[in-house]
Amino acid sequence: MTQTAARKTGYLEGPIGPLFARTALPIVFLMSVNGLLTVVDAIFLGVFVGADALAAVTLMFPLVMMCIALATLVANGMASVLARQLGAADHAGALASFAGAHGLTVLTCLTLLALFLLGGEPLVQLAANGSAPLAEYGYRYLQITVITAPLAFALGLQTTALRVEGWVGFMAVTGALVTIANIAINFVLIAVLGWGVAGSAIGTALAQAIGLVIALVFRASGRGDLPAFALPWRHWRTGWRDFLALGAPQSLSFLGLSLGSGTILVMLQNTALDDYDTTVAAYGIATRLLSFSFLGLMGMAQALQAIVGNNFGAGRLDRVSRTLRLGLVCGLVYAGTAQAIFSFGATGLAGLFVDNPAVIAEVGRLLPVIVAAYVLAGPAVMISTCFQAVGDALRAALLSLSRTYLFAIPLTLALPVWFGEWGIWMAGPSAEVLLALMALAVLVQAARSDGHDFGLVPRSLRGRAAL
Repeated sequence: MTQTAARKTGYLEGPIGPLFARTALPIVFLMSVNGLLTVVDAIFLGVFVGADALAAVTLMFPLVMMCIALATLVANGMASVLARQLGAADHAGALASFAGAHGLTVLTCLTLLALFLLGGEPLVQLAANGSAPLAEYGYRYLQITVITAPLAFALGLQTTALRVEGWVGFMAVTGALVTIANIAINFVLIAVLGWGVAGSAIGTALAQAIGLVIALVFRASGRGDLPAFALPWRHWRTGWRDFLALGAPQSLSFLGLSLGSGTILVMLQNTALDDYDTTVAAYGIATRLLSFSFLGLMGMAQALQAIVGNNFGAGRLDRVSRTLRLGLVCGLVYAGTAQAIFSFGATGLAGLFVDNPAVIAEVGRLLPVIVAAYVLAGPAVMISTCFQAVGDALRAALLSLSRTYLFAIPLTLALPVWFGEWGIWMAGPSAEVLLALMALAVLVQAARSDGHDFGLVPRSLRGRAAL
């Protein structure tokens, strides 16, 4: 039996609890290490530069997430095509697709740079809402991020391809080491050399360059299926339509984060706040804490996806149901614990980032409201992931995209009409509640139409007619 076959067989045997723990813990650890950068970087900016620097980087978050969405669009679309070609031993086709992904990346980076040169400065001025320090810090950070974007895009292509080729362990360890190096570089540039927000952006670019060199050296050693440089560059336009279509779903998730954050910032400007800079800095701290905690939840979801997918494919529906039920409990406990920590420890956590009393107090005011229904996020993520694992793409997309596009953004625009500034912060918890109700409705509909209820829907709610 091959090593790959042995791993797959392991998913089909033994108690679910220990299997879930063995699968989830390494993934959660690695994702948490990667997510630690956003927290530590914000701490460096808040402690060594000031609250204005933290607020400025927060203002640029929607634009940076758009860059990530574009990189994800190309890399994940390529991954789907590349995996099938490598699986079919179509080496020539894989080489052409890899070259085509590089061609699309070059075009995307050039377009991104052109858009920044045309509208970057007025967009930053608009986001800064008349604050000169925020505009200066924000423009400098965004400028470096856009100029160095080709490093991020190229690294994304290399790591995604290596993952598809089966080098998951190598890329996971490399990713963790690069993240640790990024933290160390940022500390030197921000705290020691005093480069401020520029040091944050340059440090990230340097770490990405290190990761890219490692990936290329690995390929040059001949251990990967694809070469480092000797690609058929005449095929630089190959596969673009497939890449864009297949990469769109996950890219839309990142774009949703960008649009959601941008909507919040726009509404903050329209609610006549007494201190816009302070509130934005507090929102930045809350965003980083939530992003860090959500990565742990996503780690558990990836473990659930692997176990459910293998067992569903093997026809072991009993193990699928038990895995999902365990995942729901773990997600509920994890998200509930995070909510409690954020609610009762808001001011203490804020003190790790800044020593500004006004910002600390603002985090204490806002964070408990922002996370008021965070406990519901755990089960919703697990249910969405389970549908994805069994190949039900429509329901998985409905649950994964609805929170942002159907609920959070519209509520952020609507609730302030009745509740003022508090309506902005109430939108997130309201969206979590609505998503939980939608997840229940989707489960009931799935049980009535095709039996995919995973043992979660009571018999009284099952029926022949679809909703």
